Amino acid sequence: MTVESERYAQALDAIYHGFAEPDGITAALDTIRKLIGAEGATFEVIDTAARRPVIFHSSGAASAEGDDYLAHFAPRNPRLPVALRQQRSGLSWDYQVMDESTMNRDPFYAEFLPRAGLRYFLSVVLEQSPQRLVAFTLQRSPRQGHVGTCEIALMRRLTPHLQRAHRMRNSLVAAPGGDIGTAALDLLTDGIALLDPKGAIIHVNPSLQTISAGSGLFRIDSRGIQFGSSDLRSRYARAFDAVTRDGGLADADAALDFLAPRPDGLPPCTISLRALRHPWPRSDCPDAAAMMLVHDPLQASAATHLLQDLHGLTRAEAQLACALSAGMTAVEYAASRGVKVTTVYTHLKRTREKTGWRSVAELTRRVHEISIGLRAN
Repeated sequence: MTVESERYAQALDAIYHGFAEPDGITAALDTIRKLIGAEGATFEVIDTAARRPVIFHSSGAASAEGDDYLAHFAPRNPRLPVALRQQRSGLSWDYQVMDESTMNRDPFYAEFLPRAGLRYFLSVVLEQSPQRLVAFTLQRSPRQGHVGTCEIALMRRLTPHLQRAHRMRNSLVAAPGGDIGTAALDLLTDGIALLDPKGAIIHVNPSLQTISAGSGLFRIDSRGIQFGSSDLRSRYARAFDAVTRDGGLADADAALDFLAPRPDGLPPCTISLRALRHPWPRSDCPDAAAMMLVHDPLQASAATHLLQDLHGLTRAEAQLACALSAGMTAVEYAASRGVKVTTVYTHLKRTREKTGWRSVAELTRRVHEISIGLRAN
């Protein structure tokens, strides 16, 4: 992996982890501004009627003048009218707004920005509605100059990840107190079921429904989770009893996690049962007593999209990389896809050429480094 690809991968990791943490956005902004080259970075949620930010996060030089900006200059920002006219994913930069001579006469450019040592910007609209505008902006110094085609192209690559992380954050924060509701579970690629004390279904996320239909290991009905084989039914019953029994998990830890082998010999699913010792958020599922998590290594993940984005892999090459990292052999993958083994080896050769990875072990490690357990949509 080149230095540029490594830094880009680190930025993606910072975006997803930063937006998932209550106080993590500033760290994400800091990583992005260093990647693209900027003195400051801001994330703003703007009330379109008042033309003022209602949420404001900043990093670098943009932080120093933050209070003054919010108090006096936000409504006078000449960049804002341009952003309000844009569609979601729209990018803007200085020379779309005004030329150098107009900047020298504008109060925002001539009075406010010089105090922070700033001059130029590059911004993207993450969300646009009649009520609010959500924007991410990089702030550049006079020395750094106006953005070029490389910086603009890099911002375009980052845009879908910023939007996905922003949507994830909105889903995670289901209430002002920060309760995590079932909407957050619906984002996960791992299957999740919330169960009442008798094992009846309270909530099932879309991924679990997909795994149930694709693996044939279990079905979901009004009574709960119904495994097909007697061995898996017995393991599930012991694990469920262990996590829901009053007071006792000390002697039953081994029963909480087990593998569910597929009849066709492909990599098994991992089943985990966990007790919910604290009530699920009141607005969602107050009667949930246990959570079942199902990891299917064959399910497509966000890593597929990231591999395409990071290394220019085709979809087929990225899917092969993820399958091999999950433990499948080239022969098993060919059989599961109904293609020739020689085709799989051709994809593998091209994957190595594009990424520089020398072995399946290195491929596995790299895929696991960038894997993000979120549904692509």
